[in-house]
Amino acid sequence: MENEKTVEYVYIPDEGVYGTIVRYGVYSCLVEYFEGGIGYKIEVSNDDYITVDEIGVGYYSEEEIEGEESI
Repeated sequence: MENEKTVEYVYIPDEGVYGTIVRYGVYSCLVEYFEGGIGYKIEVSNDDYITVDEIGVGYYSEEEIEGEESI
């Protein structure tokens, strides 16, 4: 579906935290995580994180939602 986004959850052993990939790169990725109520974005080498899960999240326009309600 064109309005679907995949969120990839990762674990960073060096930091001991879980986060999500914000931007993919050839050699590294930008990972966002929260610790102590503060958000961080760090560059992590592709070899330095472990993929935990991938979740597909769908985003729908209002027209699609209204059309489904009338069915």
